[in-house]
Amino acid sequence: MNTRSTHFLLVIFISLFVFSCKQEKKTETEIAQKIPVAVTAKSRFKIGDSIAIGFTQPVMQFEVKWNDVVIQGVKQISDSIFVKAESEKAGWRKIIVTGTTKTKEVFADTLSVELVSDITPKEMAFTVLSSYPHQKTSFTEGLEFYKGELYESTGENGKSLLLKIDLKTGATLKSIPLADQYFGEGLTIVNDKIYQLTWTTGVGFRYNMDFTLDKTFTYYTQGWGMTHHDSTIIMGDGSNKLYFFNTEFQKTGEVEIYDDKGPVLKINELEYVDGYVFANIWETDRIIQIDLATGKVVANMDMKKIIPAEVDQTGSSVLNGIAFQPLENAFYVTGKNWPTLFKIRVSGAVQKNKKALASK
Repeated sequence: MNTRSTHFLLVIFISLFVFSCKQEKKTETEIAQKIPVAVTAKSRFKIGDSIAIGFTQPVMQFEVKWNDVVIQGVKQISDSIFVKAESEKAGWRKIIVTGTTKTKEVFADTLSVELVSDITPKEMAFTVLSSYPHQKTSFTEGLEFYKGELYESTGENGKSLLLKIDLKTGATLKSIPLADQYFGEGLTIVNDKIYQLTWTTGVGFRYNMDFTLDKTFTYYTQGWGMTHHDSTIIMGDGSNKLYFFNTEFQKTGEVEIYDDKGPVLKINELEYVDGYVFANIWETDRIIQIDLATGKVVANMDMKKIIPAEVDQTGSSVLNGIAFQPLENAFYVTGKNWPTLFKIRVSGAVQKNKKALASK
């Protein structure tokens, strides 16, 4: 290599080094400028609370958006502003604060806040009206009445079934097994079509009423509980969300579920009644009532006293299975591998109209 080549390479090396140093300094400056101007001390609030937003430096002017809508008349008190957490639904919301600091720097900060329910859930009570045999081999995941007849979906790999049950005897009237790789989950019946979820495979099945397979469908989360309202299918995945699908299992929406303490997780077997979803909470003895329009838990029911004495409560034989029979104004409940199906009358449930859910 000659001297000229060596000099040329040295110039390139020095240039690259200087450029790198400038880029590093620029990056450090950019990082410093990214310190938010608008901040909150916490992220969780109750609907209706006043959210305090502080400024980390003096601000000359600002604008606040709550869910993309500009809030008018926000007043600054000292180095903070206050925004009321107004929302019909619980869940995560965004506050966008834009403006200019007194040093004439433009800022735009997005604050994510989690809104919990402003309702303290009522306590529901129940009365056992009667009981029926239930197959102890049934690891119950879904339970539903359709045109006066009882259907059940059971779980566990290699044991999962779709069943039509004789209510009075608990005997199987019709059944079809799932392939061994599938763990059966929630069940619902819409317009003479039976829908059955599986747990972790993202595959569901739609059957005709004679249990012949009509369609296989997919979804991109876990399958837990399922119910429906009119032609809208409602599904849970073990999180605090319920998802809405049409009858072709195309997603149409979702709602986040909260009580006054926070998100309600492990929502399992579902049953829709008059604007509300009644749900088992997995690994608990609790049934909750959810206002489907808002995602708020409006009532709780402790089911401990209904658990059969022979059930091993340290195992997986937990409460799971809830079906409403409108002709009797009664719920039917059971559990995984329980020997008994109970018919109960519920009192204290929240109602949207004059039609009693279970107070008769």
